[in-house]
Amino acid sequence: MQLTKMKVEPCYGNRVAVLPIPADDSVFRKATREQLAVLIALMSGTEFSYFTLAEKCGATREQIDDAVLYWERAGILSVQRTEEEAERAQEVSEKSAPKTLERASQLPHYNTDEAARYLEQNPTAASLIDCCQQELGKIFNTAEAEIIIGLLDYLSLGPEYILFLCAYLGKKGRKSLRYIEKTAISLHDAGVVTYEQLELHLKKLDMAESAEKKLRDLFGIGERALVKRERDAFFRWIAEWEMPVEVIERAYEITVTRTKEPSVPYTNAILEKWHSEGVRTKEQVDELEAGRKAASAIVPGRSFETEDFFDLALKRSYGDKK
Repeated sequence: MQLTKMKVEPCYGNRVAVLPIPADDSVFRKATREQLAVLIALMSGTEFSYFTLAEKCGATREQIDDAVLYWERAGILSVQRTEEEAERAQEVSEKSAPKTLERASQLPHYNTDEAARYLEQNPTAASLIDCCQQELGKIFNTAEAEIIIGLLDYLSLGPEYILFLCAYLGKKGRKSLRYIEKTAISLHDAGVVTYEQLELHLKKLDMAESAEKKLRDLFGIGERALVKRERDAFFRWIAEWEMPVEVIERAYEITVTRTKEPSVPYTNAILEKWHSEGVRTKEQVDELEAGRKAASAIVPGRSFETEDFFDLALKRSYGDKK
């Protein structure tokens, strides 16, 4: 089905609400329904009582305080408060302050009241928990439900992101919420924080996994677990540099010819050189190698050939990566 462009024209009524757009507009994606409703209401006028805001937005006083503070922190609102309001804002700020992790690989703990309050203020969280349970085929206990809340609240990951990650890992048999938590934290730390980034990253992972058996056989690794250097190299070749397996096989042949043994670091040095030169196909490799051999005449006044120089450069690179 071919998608067509959509043309939209605003229909202005008696009033217009103008929304400030910050450089990082992800604040809109992360905002709750109440936070968005309060912002739109505030942008359609300049002075409101908490009573009229609550009526307009269908929100509680606490939710309004939270929303105003959220947009203030995002740099969208500048708020003048009375002394009493400032004290109340400080209390709300302390409640919503980021929690301290017990350890680097774990989300903060939410007690029963905190979890219940979050679910009450964020109706989409309860729906997300239900959807994740369906994807993983299990009913979450309290601790597992708290992990989903932590991914939303502490890491600020979107519901679509979390559901997609659960579905992906669930299909691979990784249904433990602790494993999903650890994976999400690792991805977050690596800068994979949007749905689009996650989709691309997981696609690359699938590419690397599909080629792993061929690479294991090629280097004689067998069934043992890959060490980090091997795992990172395979991912780099397939997912990041997008090297076809046949090109990797050619680099392997050159490696064994020159070093007399399989070597992932040496093969990586060759592929890194080809990647920098824009080489992507076996035909380009053959053409490149033929050119090197043709240019390997002895240089006057020197005791080595061009091919020897290239080989020495590779060995230096290989030695650095040991």
